Amino acid sequence: MGSLETKRKNMKIKDKFENIDIRMLKISILGILISTLLIGGTYLLYTTWNKPLNPALELGGETAESSPEGQASQTGEVSTGMPDETLQPTVKPVCGGPPTMTVLITGVASKNYLYGLADAIRVARIDFQTQKVTVLALPRDLWVEIPGLESHDITVGKLNQAYFYGTEGMGYFSGAGYGSGLLAQTLLNNYGLRVDHYLSVNLSSFQIIIDTLGGIDIYLAQDVYKRANGQPELFLKAGSHHLNGKKAEILARQRIEIGDFGRINNQTVILKGIAAKMFTPSGIKAIPDLIKQLKRNVKTDLSPDQISQLVCLAGKIDYQEDVSFETLPEELMDQAMVFDPTRAINTSALVGDTTGIRSLLEDYQAGIWP
Repeated sequence: MGSLETKRKNMKIKDKFENIDIRMLKISILGILISTLLIGGTYLLYTTWNKPLNPALELGGETAESSPEGQASQTGEVSTGMPDETLQPTVKPVCGGPPTMTVLITGVASKNYLYGLADAIRVARIDFQTQKVTVLALPRDLWVEIPGLESHDITVGKLNQAYFYGTEGMGYFSGAGYGSGLLAQTLLNNYGLRVDHYLSVNLSSFQIIIDTLGGIDIYLAQDVYKRANGQPELFLKAGSHHLNGKKAEILARQRIEIGDFGRINNQTVILKGIAAKMFTPSGIKAIPDLIKQLKRNVKTDLSPDQISQLVCLAGKIDYQEDVSFETLPEELMDQAMVFDPTRAINTSALVGDTTGIRSLLEDYQAGIWP
């Protein structure tokens, strides 16, 4: 009898250990699976997080080594060019960003990105050290040399045509970024302006972004006209307005009686309205939706990580004090009729002082102009 009880006890003990072993084995397998998923998920997140949303720029020509003396390096140090110098650290960039980031921003006159002229051209210099942003407008009618398209009998044109000739639908440009890529290369070749990234917004995404913010508030210093049946028609009176995406898009495209510089000024008013709205509680709340819209509707080679850096910086700067909107001085450009050999027509364009513009843009890149 005692022997039978002993056997039963031993069997129970054995069963307990077997159950424990099975549970431990299950836990171990589960742990391995979780670890694998975490490692794989982290790797996937890392590779996606740091991957550009579209192909990154591949600019030839002038290199970073030829940048102005004293410009901050990507490590946050300043070089004076002296052979035996001791590198002095500068202010540490915030938000995990580089010392500076330069982004080429274009507003495309099209509902898609296959074709379209760049109706609005801006370069944003974002400084993660001083926590300041400078947005510089470049006239779309600026007459420039367009590189790399000689086989298509294209050598010169307006700045906005450089974008158009590079679009995927034209099939002329084989480099990364299509229209933005050719426009970036054109700016580099003509003026030595090297941009780090591009962001292109078409008419549809422009409207979506503004509507996602709930519209913008602006003030116009003068009446704005649009063309209707071939005649100027009052569109918006001078004064304060709340604009949805559609009205903002119409305003951004008008240059009747105000010319290209007047349109640049109105576009700047819109950009200020967008920036001001983004710094409101409702604007900050809309940032996640804006990021989704960027991924779906905007062409950019920024990665999710870099977008998060920009969002982080946006939360630290004062819109009124730290964001400035500039344009090239009008005295550096003359309105003139020039011959466009590609289209075999005479066209009105802005002929610029290349040396003067290049000098200003060098200062702009170095953070000493304006």
